[in-house]
Amino acid sequence: MQAKLPPPSRFLAVDPYRHRVTITLIASYDGANGGLNFDGYSRELLFTVPRGWIVRVVCENRGPLRHSCAVVRGPDSTKPAFHGAATLQPSIGLEAGSTARFAFRASRIGVYRFACLVPGHEQARMYDVLQVVRRGKPSAVDLLAGR
Repeated sequence: MQAKLPPPSRFLAVDPYRHRVTITLIASYDGANGGLNFDGYSRELLFTVPRGWIVRVVCENRGPLRHSCAVVRGPDSTKPAFHGAATLQPSIGLEAGSTARFAFRASRIGVYRFACLVPGHEQARMYDVLQVVRRGKPSAVDLLAGR
C-alpha cells in the first residue's frame, strides 16, 4: 500500500501581487515509482499558471540517484520550453542531497512537462504537468484524485 500523498498545494506558493509562483519539485520524495517521482507523484500532478507570470522552481534531489528538473514541450524533448527553464546540465542531474533553482516567464499558452532529463527517468514516468493558461489563478491538483 502506498503512503498517503501530500496535498499538491504544499508544493505551490503564489504571490498574486507580483504575478509570481514558486513550485517546489522534490525528486525522489519517497519510494513511489522506484523513487522516480516529483513530490511523490509520477505524471499525476498538474500545475496551472497564467501566461506572463514568473515561475520560480526549487528542484531538490532527495534520492540516491542523480535527478534534474526541466520544463519541456513533450515526451523525449531535451530542450527547455522556456529560456532558463532547467537546472544546469539536466541530462547529468543533481547529486543526491543537492538543490538547484531556476526561473522563467510562462510566456506561451500550452501544456508542458516538468521532467527529469537524466536518461531513462522521464520514460519511467518521472514528470509532472505544467499548463500555461490565458488567465486565471495558479493551482496544483492531483490528476488522479481530482484534488
